[in-house]
Amino acid sequence: MIQNETGLLTVIAFDTTDTWDALATLCASHLTRTGLTKLKRLLDGTVKCIAIEKHYIDRDYRDTFSGYHSKKFVTPDARTIRLHFFTETFLVEDLRAHLVKPETYIGYSIIRPTRPNCIGRTLLDPVLIKGLVGTVCRCHERVSIQGTELCVDGFPFISQDGDATVCAESAAWMVLRYFSNRYRSYREMHPFEITTATQNYAFGQRVYPSRGLHLWQMAETLRREGFSPVIYSRAGFQGSFDELLYTYIESGFPVFAMLNGHVVVALGHHSDYAGIVPAQPLVKTSVFNRGFVINDDNNFPYQRIDLTAPAAGAPRNPLISDYGLPEILAFAVPLPEKVFLAAEEFDALVQTLITDHQLGMEARSPTLKSSPTILTRQYLTTCKSFKNHLHKRGMGSDLVRDVYHELPMPHFIWVCELTIPSLYVSGCQEIWGEIIWDATRNGHEPGGFIAVHYPEKLWVDLGSALNQPQKISEWTIANPKHYPVLRSNLREL
Repeated sequence: MIQNETGLLTVIAFDTTDTWDALATLCASHLTRTGLTKLKRLLDGTVKCIAIEKHYIDRDYRDTFSGYHSKKFVTPDARTIRLHFFTETFLVEDLRAHLVKPETYIGYSIIRPTRPNCIGRTLLDPVLIKGLVGTVCRCHERVSIQGTELCVDGFPFISQDGDATVCAESAAWMVLRYFSNRYRSYREMHPFEITTATQNYAFGQRVYPSRGLHLWQMAETLRREGFSPVIYSRAGFQGSFDELLYTYIESGFPVFAMLNGHVVVALGHHSDYAGIVPAQPLVKTSVFNRGFVINDDNNFPYQRIDLTAPAAGAPRNPLISDYGLPEILAFAVPLPEKVFLAAEEFDALVQTLITDHQLGMEARSPTLKSSPTILTRQYLTTCKSFKNHLHKRGMGSDLVRDVYHELPMPHFIWVCELTIPSLYVSGCQEIWGEIIWDATRNGHEPGGFIAVHYPEKLWVDLGSALNQPQKISEWTIANPKHYPVLRSNLREL
């Protein structure tokens, strides 16, 4: 059923007569067949109703139009169409009367009059989309539809327009918009602004029409916006590349993932915690990873890139990328400027500490020593996020929880959770303790930990916490319990 077809706000309630083809007809001036196919592949079976805002002025497209498209002899329309997707049908009157259920709102997509790609700024809630799996980074946004305010959590997506922006600029926009939506300290940047930001280091090529950016140029764009990016290559980190990529994504940092001639944004992972744990003394939880969740501007949001690419001729799942994990050749992670300790340095420090003859697990923890395999999960987080979840998690002991609440910590901390396979693969994913490290330390300070927590003992550096020489305090823990992992960085689909 199509409601208010000639008005500025049209609503399609899917039924036997009107479905995706009706949407194509109503948005024929902007929505291409390719764009329709991409939306349908992701949302078919989930969407039951679409609200169409015509003559919508989108701030991101208007930025590109003003800076580039308006300079052409033949100019596209300066306005866009905004599509809003819902899991339940409603009437136009319901929307204006604020009677639409907020929990049925999936999100929106801007449809630009650009060719070859018409899909502009898009934010969709992956939890409400059927078929998606994994854990992903998400930010929050409020949306107003003719006075009705709705909210959506998701990861920003945009497709390249093929002129002013290509895959590199689109990937940069997605990462930067995620941070500006989620954190007040980062400003909002628009697509053409990102394109022109590279003009001081374009080196012998014109800025637009864009021919793409190298990974170091994308990292430089991040640096100029207050980040402290780090670049990793598969060739330079053989044996640990996939683990490092997993660690940063597990920390809630979307990264630029470079493929051969293409760049995507990796924003989550898909792990199978029922997998077999190798018979080794120390095993990282990345062993459970079965792939990453990506935004590929040539496709649609929340595709999965698996450990191997789909076999030629095999039945295709549109939610799975044509790429395989080994095709990721390098990645750049947008670390905050106050994070000085990189993931590989933290990992080396942890390895040194847990084998130490004084503070190591074998010397100090009978519970962990009794297990032939210890699982470690490493991630970067904020002190605020860590402390916000102390009471809910329990930390295995009231003593540990209370000490952590009172303990001064830097804004960013590295955490290595410690557990045994039976607590992790059962589905509950619980741990016995953790090592907390100051993320402003350098990789040559083996004594730079904030706290070491085993089931039986807790050590805290109270000296460093008060900006004084190291002073270790020790507590014995009575009747320890295991407790849940911290899940504030990524959200389950």
